[in-house]
Amino acid sequence: MKVNALTLALLLATTVGYAQQKKADRYGQYLPIIEKGTLAQKDSLAKALVTELKTYKTEADYRTTINILRSLGKEEEMTNVESIAKKKYPKGTLTRDAFITNVFYNAETSTAKEKAYTELIKKWPVKNFSEEPLTYDYVLGSLALSFANEGNAQKAVHYLGEMKERFWRGNGYIPVGQALLQAGDTTTAAPLLKTAMDDSYYYLTLPEEQKDNKARFAAMGYASAMSAYVNIRVAQKKYDEALKDIENALKAAPDQADRLANVYYKSLMGTGRKLEAYNILTKIYTKGDFTVENDLKRLYTELNGSAQGYDNFNASLKTELIQNIRSHIKEMATFKPAPNFELINLKGEKVSLASLKGKVVVLDFWATWCQPCIRSFPGMKAAQESYANDKDVQFLFMNTWERDKNYKENVVSFITKNNYPFEVLYDDQKDPQTGEVMAAKFGVKGIPAKFIIDKEGNIRYFLTGSTSNVDYIKLEMKELIEAAKKPYKG
Repeated sequence: MKVNALTLALLLATTVGYAQQKKADRYGQYLPIIEKGTLAQKDSLAKALVTELKTYKTEADYRTTINILRSLGKEEEMTNVESIAKKKYPKGTLTRDAFITNVFYNAETSTAKEKAYTELIKKWPVKNFSEEPLTYDYVLGSLALSFANEGNAQKAVHYLGEMKERFWRGNGYIPVGQALLQAGDTTTAAPLLKTAMDDSYYYLTLPEEQKDNKARFAAMGYASAMSAYVNIRVAQKKYDEALKDIENALKAAPDQADRLANVYYKSLMGTGRKLEAYNILTKIYTKGDFTVENDLKRLYTELNGSAQGYDNFNASLKTELIQNIRSHIKEMATFKPAPNFELINLKGEKVSLASLKGKVVVLDFWATWCQPCIRSFPGMKAAQESYANDKDVQFLFMNTWERDKNYKENVVSFITKNNYPFEVLYDDQKDPQTGEVMAAKFGVKGIPAKFIIDKEGNIRYFLTGSTSNVDYIKLEMKELIEAAKKPYKG
């Protein structure tokens, strides 16, 4: 349960104290140099920041400088400033966060994590950091999940109960609830998932003027919490209760219809509302989720009296899906020369874009900490495998923005553990003029980010975001690649 990019963005947006807001935004002040400065400008700024350390009055001053140095790519200077700050503030946030990262999160058992947590709250009591309860909630959620995975539901529930931030509570409750469900403990899991669902619903239905960043973030989790809870009701064959919850959700959040579709059609089937279930199933299918095909065929047969005509019907749904994808990818179209690169792969070999001229190249920028990136990997694996015999197509997975010093070992371990047949390149070679890595040269602002490059070296499509839908990713990639094979028409 380490902090991902979305969590970090939320944390920055919601926990900045009044005193910090009142001061000049030092980070924002240097943003032009961070984003567009030359290497000489970045070097000069780093030296100036290190020189002014003696004027700092608070740990917050050090933290801001550390963040600036990190963004500048000045890891050595950043490490030195961290060391100075930790010595000056031995019971501050920097030493605490280092303990959490290096001791708590690296603990391999729930017992070891619990011991680390006890040490954490003894050395860095929650009361001393009352302005940032999220830090402790992350830890509690991770500890609870560890106990849930080891089958200790009692301790999992105990530590969840220690969480302070209601808007964040679902991020601890849902994973624990799902882990307990997998272990067969529905009795403990159900109230946890219902609490997460009710919390999200509370924030979702607040008057618009009361919805701050916390409320909006909590509301985003409504469909996940709802699906997890309603699946229990469906498994228990309590279809009427499930339908009541779902239809109440759709009134409050009609935009969540797609995410609730799977539990909705199952509940409708369970109550005998087969035609409504069938209509939802066709929509799910035409969005590329082929896992529902058995239910779709069964309902088609029941409603029509036989399976006659189903194959033609199925083909028409797939045609509609392809047309929707083709319409969608037009929004991703662009045309500009791709920046050339020469990066090192996992074997230590150099791979350049120039050497791949004559091929359509799919670039996927990702990081080991990026859950949306990882969520799309099964689909990207399927897409790559579908082009295994096409020598004119090359997939490259550009590992970028890693945070740990031993990132190379982490990447190899991740790829090996998951048996991904990917050609991975380390995006860690900084431009001598700007200090930028290749992601910045491609204009990447967030990951995952994917680029489809044609045989002449031009970027033809750029897309962000992800889905876990393997079938959809496979179809979308096929349309993007085949379109990029054709001459550009403007």
